[in-house]
Amino acid sequence: MNCKRCKNKCTKNGFQANGKQRFYCKTCQLSQQESYTYFAYKPSVNYQIYKLINNSCGINDISRILSISRHTVKKRLIHISKQVKRPVLKEYQQSYEIDEMKIKACGMGDNFWVSYAINRKTKQVVNFCTGRRTALQLSKIVNPVLLLNPKHIYTDHWVSYKSIIPKALHKTGKTLTNRIERFHLNLRTHLKCLSRKTICYSKSIKSLEAILRIYFWGHTINLKPLHLHV
Repeated sequence: MNCKRCKNKCTKNGFQANGKQRFYCKTCQLSQQESYTYFAYKPSVNYQIYKLINNSCGINDISRILSISRHTVKKRLIHISKQVKRPVLKEYQQSYEIDEMKIKACGMGDNFWVSYAINRKTKQVVNFCTGRRTALQLSKIVNPVLLLNPKHIYTDHWVSYKSIIPKALHKTGKTLTNRIERFHLNLRTHLKCLSRKTICYSKSIKSLEAILRIYFWGHTINLKPLHLHV
């Protein structure tokens, strides 16, 4: 058979565990089969996972819809998230809102939060982090915003902000964070693992951070040509 990637001639290379003939391409150094019964090999699967995860489908939902293992879905999510880079923003004298949303995560008790910052005008997410709501954690969000020389930073009255945001830039009040509060609603609607009062909470912090990274910045990469073998 010819290689599915480079179209060069493949040589026989033993058999798969299911008894199917395995072929090896010396040019691509890629092992492959002539035909597959497991749908995870298709190049479009990564793009489908991306679209489904952003439309309120959980990992088990995606597994059922695409007829692939949930462990494969988790593996693909983490692989995709590693390709997603936080955008380098070239903007100055903008206003930002920073807030946290409380979520449920396996093994983290009742004190686990997703914290992030958005540009008030563009709604672009600058950065995010997960963990407890401490000054150390929040500084991971505030510091990248301060590097952008902001005009104002709007937060609620949480005491930790006062120690890490310069007073001249800091504006507090629940009415000043309306945009990011609305963004919280989008997150809980679009991401099933963040929905309230369900059993769809995240069982893995690593998977949760991968999902958030894909949701915030996944549009910056091209997923359609990816071709993985699991």
